[in-house]
Amino acid sequence: MAIHIDIPGLGLKEYDHVVFDLNGTLATDGRISETMALALQDLNKLLHVHILTAGTHGQIDTIRRITGIAPVLIQVAEDKTQYVKNLQRVIAVGNGANDTEMLQAADLAICVIGYEGAFTKTLLASDIVVRKGQDAIDLLLKPNRLKATLRL
Repeated sequence: MAIHIDIPGLGLKEYDHVVFDLNGTLATDGRISETMALALQDLNKLLHVHILTAGTHGQIDTIRRITGIAPVLIQVAEDKTQYVKNLQRVIAVGNGANDTEMLQAADLAICVIGYEGAFTKTLLASDIVVRKGQDAIDLLLKPNRLKATLRL
């Protein structure tokens, strides 16, 4: 599973994994929409989808049930960063202060502003900024959008 994008001025980019922060990125107050769940299922057919969470809202079992993707419990920001470093050809998506280094470690970094807003340093660590988690997923489901944004 991978997506391949030939980006003018940057060349061929290939990604195997996408790592999402859960709260503020995919979820609002620990809940994701049915539309988002279906989009994640579609994306999981193209890339290995990873969802990282501290479990703040206690919705891990619900997220697993509606997406078919088992969230990974992460306690500290350093664990998120190490998780990304253990993968190859990875896209990271987040919004909070604890996502900054995770985005810096990724091959492609997407910052979601969302209802919680975005931490300024995380925003500056990103390659692309989107309004909401669904927009990030749509960029990956429709790679020509990535090409249009990243081309030189």
